[in-house]
Amino acid sequence: MKVLMIAAHPDDEVLGAGGAIARHVEDGDSVSILILGSGLSSRLDAPGQLDPQALSALRTEASRAAAILGVTDLRLRDFPDNRFDRVDLLDIVKAIETVAEEIMPEVVYTHHPDDLNVDHRRTAMATLTAFRPLPGSTVRRILAMEVPSATGWGDPSRPFAPTVFLDIAAVLDKKLAAMEAYAGELRPFPHARSLPSMEARAKAHGSQVGLEAAEPFVLLREILP
Repeated sequence: MKVLMIAAHPDDEVLGAGGAIARHVEDGDSVSILILGSGLSSRLDAPGQLDPQALSALRTEASRAAAILGVTDLRLRDFPDNRFDRVDLLDIVKAIETVAEEIMPEVVYTHHPDDLNVDHRRTAMATLTAFRPLPGSTVRRILAMEVPSATGWGDPSRPFAPTVFLDIAAVLDKKLAAMEAYAGELRPFPHARSLPSMEARAKAHGSQVGLEAAEPFVLLREILP
């Protein structure tokens, strides 16, 4: 099976679906990760002037995280952090389509369309646009992930309500180790991007469905043969 993870920022892929990625790799699936944003520019006084050293360091962390999860195909783009709404949606769609045409994925993971973070929302919209269910499309399943510190803070009238739970008890340690690779993105407990919070969240989601640990997803589309 060919799997494509489409994330807005470095670390989103681990926070939202690190367990799923590790599970797919262990199952022998081909997994590719596409990260659209630089993950840095919103923190700078002059967003157009990225620090090359800081960008290189973050990309090194992303590569380490991917390696821990077992992924060798990591693709990094540099759309402006927290400014995807200033980019033509078509440009984001085309960035996804270019990768999709090469990979031809069957399963796609991305953000929830009603996430608080504007980049996450635009990524979800661009993903659904890029993978319109046209004749000949290879995609059979699109899943939206939860990214702690963003997804749960969205419009309360349109909450993240998971419909799919994946058992990640056997790979939870890999997910946490991959997040540790993002040294600059970790926060102290009780922040949602702390390791204790991530572990507690996985166990809480697992307890909802009788598992030791789970990742939750919203099924955006499934096409059955």
